Amino acid sequence: MIFKEKTKWSLHEQAELLRQLGGLLEKGYALLHALEFLQLYMHEKRKQQLEHAIQELKTGSSLYVVFRNLQFHSDLLGYMFYAELHGDVVFALQQGGKILERKQGHIKKIKKSLQYPLMLLLFLLAMVWAFNGVLVPQFSLLYSSMQSSSPLSDYIFMVLHLLPYVCLGCVGLGGLGVVGYFICIRKVTPRRRMDIWLAIPGIKDFVMSFNSYYFAVQISSLLQGGLSVREAFILMEKQPHYLFFQCEAKVMTKMLAEGETLERILMQRSYYEPELAYIVSHGQANANLAEELGAYSELVIEKLENRLHRFMMIIQPMLFCCIGIIVALMYLAMMLPMFQMMNSL
Repeated sequence: MIFKEKTKWSLHEQAELLRQLGGLLEKGYALLHALEFLQLYMHEKRKQQLEHAIQELKTGSSLYVVFRNLQFHSDLLGYMFYAELHGDVVFALQQGGKILERKQGHIKKIKKSLQYPLMLLLFLLAMVWAFNGVLVPQFSLLYSSMQSSSPLSDYIFMVLHLLPYVCLGCVGLGGLGVVGYFICIRKVTPRRRMDIWLAIPGIKDFVMSFNSYYFAVQISSLLQGGLSVREAFILMEKQPHYLFFQCEAKVMTKMLAEGETLERILMQRSYYEPELAYIVSHGQANANLAEELGAYSELVIEKLENRLHRFMMIIQPMLFCCIGIIVALMYLAMMLPMFQMMNSL
């Protein structure tokens, strides 16, 4: 059953619900009682949605199905899928909440870092548009009447005139590229899709880190639930949220059946960081694979956060440099003919 109410929960709301629900279950509350308790503190729309969730649970639906119908984030749904088949639901709720809180924090940092420079850039483009529509004709008329002009100034005027159209064209091309990607992406296999991502300069490191993180955290949680490595991959084949890892699980299950070790399999796969294979080797040698993969996943997510921070530290100065260059061009375009006229006196 699909819920009638389609208002999506924000990442903050999802993380808060998961944290509170996991805490109540840990204290011994039954799932239905915990949801009924949390329902008391929700506003009307959320109360209606939780009421639907409670009714779904009473009719036999799993918590995974309930969260899927609530349109919760796919990262959480992946955790719940594994946890309900063979794992710890309380751990899945708490870990899913932490992931969503981190994701929300990353989004807020990106917005905060880009908000001020982008507002300045938009304001500057509006100024350039007004400059072209009002000031350029006036200055052109003035310099023509005084028979004073500068080839460099004319060139700058032309660049400033084309700049808004170039920006709009870039935005349009970017939009078409995104639409084209999502249209074409349906026609390629998940593995081919991943190959395309890994071929994009600057994106490869992020993608490999994410793949390594997802692999480590999911296999770690499944091993902690008592599964063997092979059983974990068989279960991963059944999850519907990350088709690439569904394909990877099939390949790895087959290679394990052929006698390959997990360490060698990971070394042959180009989708993961090289360190992952060494972590697996070390963990298996110490009979501590689940814990070491869990610790490794924490290190990977910290590395991703640091990379994102460095990326934002590069983007901001670049935007400010673009703004400074445009302001300098506007000033030169207006003043060069005047300096030339003064020198000719």
